[in-house]
Amino acid sequence: MNTAEQIYQNVQEFPEPLALEVLHFVEFLKSKNPAIDELVLDRKLQQGLEQAENGLGISVDDGYIDNLNQRVQQRLAANQK
Repeated sequence: MNTAEQIYQNVQEFPEPLALEVLHFVEFLKSKNPAIDELVLDRKLQQGLEQAENGLGISVDDGYIDNLNQRVQQRLAANQK
């Protein structure tokens, strides 16, 4: 069981006001570390590409990946404004 799963399991037992405090703390940590959003997007992008290549039997060329990375970076920049 990874750390996120352990946190989820423990927080499920909390009363709502205490669970809300945990949520606020997580949001605070995310706001102090904007690179986290980029890491999450990179991980999701990689998972999606692997699923596409493995599950659909297609290959994704470097041009497509570069285009996708540019769109992700544009979206991140727009969200930081």
